[in-house]
Amino acid sequence: MHFASLDFLIFLPVTLLIYWAVSARYRNSVLLVSSLAFYASWRVSYLPLLLVVVLFAWLSGVILQQSRTVGGKRWVTLSVLGLLIPLLVVKYQAWLAETLSAALAILGLEYQIPQVDVELPLGISFFTFQVVAYVVDVYRGSEAERSPIKFVTFVTFFPQLIAGPIVRSKDLLPQLNSSVWLKHGDIGTGLFKIGSGMVKKLIIADTLKIGIVSPVFFDPASFTGLEVLIALYAYTLQIYCDFSGYTDIALGSAKLFGINLPENFRRPYKSASVAEFWRRWHITLSDWVRDYVYFPLGGSRVSSEWKVYRNIIVTLVVIGLWHRASWMLVAYGLLHGLAVSINRWQRKRSDSNTNHNRFALWWRVALTFHFVVFARILFRSENFVIAQEVLQAVGRQSLLLPRFSATAMLILFAGYALHFSPRAWIDTLGERFAVAGPGLWAVVLGVVGALGMLFGSGQMLAFEYYQF
Repeated sequence: MHFASLDFLIFLPVTLLIYWAVSARYRNSVLLVSSLAFYASWRVSYLPLLLVVVLFAWLSGVILQQSRTVGGKRWVTLSVLGLLIPLLVVKYQAWLAETLSAALAILGLEYQIPQVDVELPLGISFFTFQVVAYVVDVYRGSEAERSPIKFVTFVTFFPQLIAGPIVRSKDLLPQLNSSVWLKHGDIGTGLFKIGSGMVKKLIIADTLKIGIVSPVFFDPASFTGLEVLIALYAYTLQIYCDFSGYTDIALGSAKLFGINLPENFRRPYKSASVAEFWRRWHITLSDWVRDYVYFPLGGSRVSSEWKVYRNIIVTLVVIGLWHRASWMLVAYGLLHGLAVSINRWQRKRSDSNTNHNRFALWWRVALTFHFVVFARILFRSENFVIAQEVLQAVGRQSLLLPRFSATAMLILFAGYALHFSPRAWIDTLGERFAVAGPGLWAVVLGVVGALGMLFGSGQMLAFEYYQF
């Protein structure tokens, strides 16, 4: 059930009506049933694996609560491995088998390691990281959730189930354990978030994908250097608007249930360093790898500065591989890890007062932005051959003007203008919309729908992060 579909625009209001019509004691049950129905609408065969993983995590938490002093470390290790096995098998086994077979061939050993051909269940990376964090947190001292209904609801809550944000137990379980009520402005805030997410997805992301990005990456040799460069800028904006658009709709939908989910983006292309970029981009994933990969490796409290750089690089490679089992993503994570390490090295040796110099800030933002733009070649390309063709094509000179549609170019410029505008403008607009009342809400959302039909691609395009 696509967020930007008519099905969802019917499903959400119906679920809300039932949720608020029943007594508070039954609301978690309504959320649970509706969330499982939402997930099953994609494919019923996905449900058993989801439920097995979630119930195993719940049982692990209960056991860990009772065995922290005796055998706790052994059980948390076994639990985490058990939770990761389905993800490793369906997402990484084929890639690892292919890589190992190729390595054996280099050594002169012709042997094809068998591969498990299983379709990747929707959202498996997101809900796996969510339950792993829960189990580890219980081991570290958090209270385990005793109610299986509340726990399954916590993991499967449909706004965040498919593509995040990756919600920690401390953020959502307390809200499910209390009588949640709507506060003044919650409805308007939720609708504003949903509307802004639809604008990002339907008007900006999909138009750029169809009108600029996909044609160029399909055959970069057919485009001029300027067109390929524009496509890189377009993809950088497309992937942001697509993913942050999903997150906005998720946060807005949750708000209508009186539930607050964590923000996942803070204008990431305004970052003055690659390290800051990862504090603004996919924040819940960055926080997850910080807490469960970087810190356990020792973080910055290790005996050698070089070990800190090692920990940074390993952490960013994990982020890359989280997206997809591919050497392209290993290279992407390695490149970002090196950049973050360089940021740290420079920060420890430079005058911190330069951070207050406006000109220095501008060029650092520009440099960081263009690093992100060109690193996206690795993220978007199917293989290193295409990545090389795209990079070479950027340097190809031509007197031809860009041949993209005026609509796509207009949306490209408007999208970046919106992203780099002062955040206070959007915050103020959202606050005024929140208290404007149903009449204005209906008009504005109607206009958003009309613009979506006018400027949109006319196709039902899945959110990019559904594939992860």
